[in-house]
Amino acid sequence: EGWTRMIPNTDSALRMLSQRLMTQLLPDLKSEYSQSDGMLLGMLMMAIADEVATGIDTRMKDIADMKALLEQGRDYHDAGLLTVAEPASLSLKDVNQLHDDLTRHLIELHARVEIADSSEASQMLGDIWHYLEASTGRHAIAAMG
Repeated sequence: EGWTRMIPNTDSALRMLSQRLMTQLLPDLKSEYSQSDGMLLGMLMMAIADEVATGIDTRMKDIADMKALLEQGRDYHDAGLLTVAEPASLSLKDVNQLHDDLTRHLIELHARVEIADSSEASQMLGDIWHYLEASTGRHAIAAMG
């Protein structure tokens, strides 16, 4: 049981460091510029803590939604786009790579659907915009809000 305490909770550590910076160190700074700079650093540390805690999960939700949209719009693009269905690993780097690739394909799909004239295309456009809204909400920086 004692060995489980050795696994670092990076997000918690970043939150504690940020809190210490903003509550104990910043008040002692004399310069307004240094105080604002320190506050910004503290908020960025909180945003990074959120990324460490949920970033991969957030991107995997986007990936699932994008794959569904690309499948739904398969008549508008090359079906070979979906050959890369999973990230090479669950590292942030590999998940980001797949997320970026699918985003590029979704942009291409969006452009093609936008010039199509059908009720199916209109539905597809609505679904893409719904995804973009949901994704934006998932990626909102809690520390900044």
